[in-house]
Amino acid sequence: MDKFFYLIIEGIKNTLRHKITAFTAIFSLFISLYIIGVIIIAGDNTHKILQYLRSKYKIEVFFKENITNEEAIGLIHKIKKIKGIKNATIIEKADAVRIFNDQFGENIIDLLGYNPLPASTVINVDRNVRESIKIEPIIREIRAIKEVDEIRYQGNLINKIERNYTKLVNYLPYFSGSIIIIIGLIIYSMIKISIYSRRETIKSLELIGATRMFIKLPFIFEGIFICFISVALVFPSLFITTKGINYLISNFTSFSIKANFDPYIFIWLLVLVLLISIIASFRATSSFLK
Repeated sequence: MDKFFYLIIEGIKNTLRHKITAFTAIFSLFISLYIIGVIIIAGDNTHKILQYLRSKYKIEVFFKENITNEEAIGLIHKIKKIKGIKNATIIEKADAVRIFNDQFGENIIDLLGYNPLPASTVINVDRNVRESIKIEPIIREIRAIKEVDEIRYQGNLINKIERNYTKLVNYLPYFSGSIIIIIGLIIYSMIKISIYSRRETIKSLELIGATRMFIKLPFIFEGIFICFISVALVFPSLFITTKGINYLISNFTSFSIKANFDPYIFIWLLVLVLLISIIASFRATSSFLK
């Protein structure tokens, strides 16, 4: 046990001996881990944002003029069975008159002597699905109903939102993987510099019969110590960033959403960086102690 604590203390001393190198490594790791943390937070909240945007998708379906309210209700039940549709709200002919009056300030029945406005429905898509929503197949199925006269929807906007969401989901793993490789290279380079500066001491230890593991462990603990400091700095930075994003959203936008911050992100980042540190440190020391 005393030997174990000695090796840990030696690892910490290695860090203190090379302050500039350690500071550079901590700063570089901080930036890399911060980006990883932002990606994790974005991944946790992206679907929530997408759900909010999907709640704004509206498909307006106008039935033919001779369709009664009762017939429209039957058609709406048929429309609700289409895959991807969450609900549909009927707008009866009398409701259409009130909407026309609110928008144009005129009573269309007084103008024409009858109500020419058809019954219609406003459709909401299922916003909880993880995959991208394909709006065109839904429109085709609605249009196939012969009693439907006209369909209005923001097809270009919906397709753009769904397409960008798919790109984001597809690219995030590659971007995260690149940052993880950078973290490994930072730790690897730092340990190599530390080993090189103590090469004479290492040779002396080898001459007196020290095992390779005994020589490696201080450098491995050095990498772990650097990583722990970096994660300890990143965690409050991500928390403050999330609070700042929520402040900007609530005060400068009309979005009624709030970004979540998962405290377990500290554990995820710590486990991730410790695994990378142990592997990179072990590789760096192994390449020197051949």
